[in-house]
Amino acid sequence: MAVATVLSVFGWLTLLVNGATLFLIVLIIRHKVTKSDSGRTYEVRAQQVATLVTVAASLGSLYLSEIGDLTPCRWCWIQRTAMYPLALVLVISWITGDRFVRRYATPIALLGLAASTWHYLLQQVPSLSDSNSCSLSTPCSVTYIEKFGFISIPWMAGSVFLFSLALLLGFRSFESPAR
Repeated sequence: MAVATVLSVFGWLTLLVNGATLFLIVLIIRHKVTKSDSGRTYEVRAQQVATLVTVAASLGSLYLSEIGDLTPCRWCWIQRTAMYPLALVLVISWITGDRFVRRYATPIALLGLAASTWHYLLQQVPSLSDSNSCSLSTPCSVTYIEKFGFISIPWMAGSVFLFSLALLLGFRSFESPAR
């Protein structure tokens, strides 16, 4: 499959994740406000969905660098240092049945979200970039990929981090053994 086709698929998947995140936020707010049990249906699979999405994002980032020949900038690497361990932690917790994964996955996802937000800001406002945060060979302020006029690599990563956070924090009761 051509790299351009894969990038289009990544763009559409990012839109799907963004829509799913909005849906989750509305569902979580509705669940909290009405105190209904409608969210219980989703609780069981929240951790598994977060696992699948972060693993897919990790594989996608490897595809972009290894097959798509895009050299990751410094901020891309920082996001990777959050995404890869997050995926690994979620996979291990799924295999072992660890219901308390939220406690250590949340800080990783928050750090990744902060890094991707800053990187996206660097792309949108290049004057924020200084010589200490980016290199000349792979500048962080350059947008190599842009789908639908706003989706870049940091947006894609940030979408996955935010979606994972919504899943992990929104459906917390999978931690309680008796439900």
